[in-house]
Amino acid sequence: MAAYAAELLPGMVAAATMEHQPAVADFVLRMMQAAPPAGAAAALRGRPDRLDYMALLPTSRVPVLVLVGSEDAFTPVADAAFMQERIPGAQLVLLPGVGHLPTLEAPVECTKVIADFLSRHFPLQS
Repeated sequence: MAAYAAELLPGMVAAATMEHQPAVADFVLRMMQAAPPAGAAAALRGRPDRLDYMALLPTSRVPVLVLVGSEDAFTPVADAAFMQERIPGAQLVLLPGVGHLPTLEAPVECTKVIADFLSRHFPLQS
């Protein structure tokens, strides 16, 4: 897993994260290195068999937040925008300089976006 994790890391976290938050990048690298090889291989083999649910996006009847990092290699901004455009009322938020793991790369900003979304759509009852 060491070589695979090292190869995958630049796609998981943004270059800025690797430079300015090396502890986050190291955590992600160690997490990937610790993954069971059989499980990682099974996940990769299963990817082509995943069903395509894009046609169902317009049928959503719940509030949806599409949150994506501007540097996300696995969910490019164009893909996130594609989803947001097809989900009625969906909100798209782009976190600049963030890769595929916004909760780790920008936890404060990410938490604020999620908390604001939830409070707007699911206000606490008193």
